[in-house]
Amino acid sequence: MLQTALNCKLVLQTVRVKERSMKRRTPRIDTTPACSKSGFSMIELIIVIAVIGILVGISLPAIMQARGVARKTQCLNNLRNITFGLTQYDHFHDRLPASGYYSDPSDGPVGAHHSWAVSILSHIDQANLLEMWDLDKPITDPVNIPLTQSQIPIYVCPMDSSRNNEKKGDLSYVVNGGFGYTTRTNSGVGDCPIDRHGRLLDLNGDGQACTGDSKIDDEDRQLFKNTGLFFMENWKSGGTMRNHSIADIHDGTSQTFLVTENVRTGYDPDETIANFADPNPFRSAFYIGNPCRHGNCSSGNIDYSLCNACEDKINSGLWSQEGRSPVPNSFHPGGVNMAYADGHAKFLSEHIDGAVYAALASPQGLLLEGTPLRQVNVSGNDF
Repeated sequence: MLQTALNCKLVLQTVRVKERSMKRRTPRIDTTPACSKSGFSMIELIIVIAVIGILVGISLPAIMQARGVARKTQCLNNLRNITFGLTQYDHFHDRLPASGYYSDPSDGPVGAHHSWAVSILSHIDQANLLEMWDLDKPITDPVNIPLTQSQIPIYVCPMDSSRNNEKKGDLSYVVNGGFGYTTRTNSGVGDCPIDRHGRLLDLNGDGQACTGDSKIDDEDRQLFKNTGLFFMENWKSGGTMRNHSIADIHDGTSQTFLVTENVRTGYDPDETIANFADPNPFRSAFYIGNPCRHGNCSSGNIDYSLCNACEDKINSGLWSQEGRSPVPNSFHPGGVNMAYADGHAKFLSEHIDGAVYAALASPQGLLLEGTPLRQVNVSGNDF
């Protein structure tokens, strides 16, 4: 009986050993794929590209807008620095500089000396440059020519796409010239006020201008001075001496234009002397339109809407040739940056009312009361 039980136990152990051996020999079935592929399908790739395109399309305008704002801010900072230079010049000299200086000797040719941008160099941290300048010689003199090619950063607006790529003597800013500038007529009459189109300025409306008779012409010249802030002057020879100081401004320094942008001035590849030192009236100042219909400034014939219209309108000359559009021009959409005689600078709409535009250009509009040129009163909400 005992032997039988031992035999059964031995058989059972043998069976279990065989089962374990069979389990060890049984191959495991690998359910993992022999080759696992990774990456995007074509549809997924197209979706990713489309999403990236949408993100770029959304972000680029924002980036461009931010850059535009930065450039506009830089232009404003340049204007503030230039305004500081002009007011400092006024502080030390009791007058503002001429927009441009010319020599006009009776026995010799007219010579282009320099512009306001040279006069204020010592007040914008460029005293070393001014010390090398021979102010008694024209800008075409061999002594001065290399100096005219100096690049002064605050004289160039980063939005000025016509700026000189070689960075030589560029300029993007011009001073307030009012209705026009003075010249010598073909008949030899000097200090003759004309508008930017070359028309005589008969500002008192008496039907006479630049006659050569001072009793007749001086009233026009006085009205001309009332309506502008910077003027052409003769350098040590010639008869034109006309200027203002900040203290002369009757209409409020916060409501009188001082300097603005014009991308159609400065560097010109077709003009060898076109640079910041050039006193050319089309390159050194800006002018508002002539409000006198057909050049007649008599009573009832004044239309101040003409001051900001047609070729005289702000930004009307953006695509003109260099040196051919002496009005405020900038590539800032909708207007220009403008600095005022009290030192502040801000954006000015190109659609400003012509009468308001004329009043802001005039430093002594109050003195025009009782004349056909009487101007409107301006408040801060008008511009």
